[in-house]
Amino acid sequence: MSCRLYMRNDDFIWNLMARAVYGEASASERQALQEYLAKSPDLQQQYELLYQLLKRTESSSPALQDDYTEQVQLLLTKTESPILPQAVKKVRRRLFYYGAAAAAVFAVAYWGFTQLYAPAGRLPLEGIYRLALDAPKGARKQLLLPDGSKVWLNGGSRLFYVTDFKGRSREVKLEGEAFFDVAHATAEGGGLRPFIVHAGNIDIKVLGTAFNVKAYANDPATTAVLYRGLISVTKHDGEKNFQPVLLYPNQKLVIPNILVAASSAVGGLREAIKIEAIDSTKAIAARVETAWMYNRLEFRGDDFVTLAHKMETWYNINIHFTDERVKELSFNGSFEKETLVQALEALKLANSFEYRVEHNEVLISSSR
Repeated sequence: MSCRLYMRNDDFIWNLMARAVYGEASASERQALQEYLAKSPDLQQQYELLYQLLKRTESSSPALQDDYTEQVQLLLTKTESPILPQAVKKVRRRLFYYGAAAAAVFAVAYWGFTQLYAPAGRLPLEGIYRLALDAPKGARKQLLLPDGSKVWLNGGSRLFYVTDFKGRSREVKLEGEAFFDVAHATAEGGGLRPFIVHAGNIDIKVLGTAFNVKAYANDPATTAVLYRGLISVTKHDGEKNFQPVLLYPNQKLVIPNILVAASSAVGGLREAIKIEAIDSTKAIAARVETAWMYNRLEFRGDDFVTLAHKMETWYNINIHFTDERVKELSFNGSFEKETLVQALEALKLANSFEYRVEHNEVLISSSR
């Protein structure tokens, strides 16, 4: 959730929203609010979040609310929301006690956080999957989903979505790599419909955001990079020790696949999972993680095995290593229009190795 807050010079609209949520608005006030909501999709979204917060805090236990407090404050700090610190500690009081504007801001952030962070088991699929798009190796494709969300698919990837895409959630399954620009969507009965990506053994849950997911079966790790909004990453393989991981803009989550598929102790799992900062000074087109969207194969400090996986997808080939030493070679660079042979020759200038191409098979060996 991007948490872009709709603020006026005064508190009139926020007071109006708060009064409506608690059933204290007059008929004329309700009519005025509906007119404001009709003019602003952002305001409509935030009003829905405020309403949902009321329903959830009425039924949530104090212990659960206390557990969220520290993380909610962190979320508010990350999104630069002008919330009063004491408001976080008083979730269960009526929102009016803090002033409608501050309370509404808190409501938006708090409900968005609980939606994403609340522990959940296997996320239910609401229908049968159908193939939405197949990008073979060596190709990259784009797709507009029925809800208006945009998807860019890298080579060697497939995207599926449930046939009931208009249900209470929007669920897709990814094999490979894709960039998602998720549109906000409202359910028929009110409230936002989360967008859920099933990739490998992880689930990524969002409301409206932009992020990149890389989950090839033969890659050493599954990665998620967030550019806008907020996402929650969970596992659906029964690992009880794995807690949901929140990702903020310009962060990259790396989960080694050997641990994604196996159960591990909490300490070991947390040590293996990495959350890295990415360079936010560059435009998305210039970043390593999304270079593929702009027809550029880019690599920074990749060992030969990691680079080989990228080249297999890019050139529609299979790469084999004849000895272990050559796998440890490291490379930096980028390819755009280079042929396979041109790319291999360029790599040889950086590190010494030998190669042989036989149809779609490439054999890599150490130099003699």
